[in-house]
Amino acid sequence: MKIGKEELYDLKEDLERLTEFIRGMEMGEMPYFYRYFDTMKTNIDIFFYTGCEDIADFFPVLERDWKASHTMFIGVQDYDLRRDHPDLDPVICLQFARLLADVGKYFERGRAEFVNF
Repeated sequence: MKIGKEELYDLKEDLERLTEFIRGMEMGEMPYFYRYFDTMKTNIDIFFYTGCEDIADFFPVLERDWKASHTMFIGVQDYDLRRDHPDLDPVICLQFARLLADVGKYFERGRAEFVNF
């Protein structure tokens, strides 16, 4: 996947949809991994705000946070919507998985090529 300016905007939008979903499901404290998704959005905003152009230098910061969001025992892979919401429609769980996959596609190992603007 080529990662350029447009893809960073898309990634931020995908992260926004994912974090909105999580905020909608959790009425109290956010899961630990949530902070990494929020940090990724903020870092993308900073990247554009400061006028950076070297995505190849910036993208490892996003990868670091993506990996951190998957830390054992407290990461997103251990997030069980049905544990806290036993009556939840299983379709909602699939919706969450899709939102997560939409973000994850940017971090598939060895597939990123960077396009500087």
